[in-house]
Amino acid sequence: MLIYLDQICHLEGLSKSTLLRAFTKSKGVTPYSYLQNIRIGEAKKLLEQGLPPVEAALQTGFSDQSHFTNYFNRYIGLAPGVYREIFLMKENSEDKKQGK
Repeated sequence: MLIYLDQICHLEGLSKSTLLRAFTKSKGVTPYSYLQNIRIGEAKKLLEQGLPPVEAALQTGFSDQSHFTNYFNRYIGLAPGVYREIFLMKENSEDKKQGK
């Protein structure tokens, strides 16, 4: 479900600038940054489960893998594929320890 800033402003009877200032003051980041943090958090979970980066990008609302990779790298400091591989390697080493 998509929610637009205009809809929130209309429902709350606020101008965009008032809403943006109040949100930023309350959360310490802009609404867009807040949304990106949530999307990156969801993408991390998907990558940890072994989903390919392109699928994680699409499922978390990024327009394409390049856009996703740029944001992921900026927020996490690793490319999504590298992040995913860390968890795949960890899972494989745990399987070997358990004799699977």
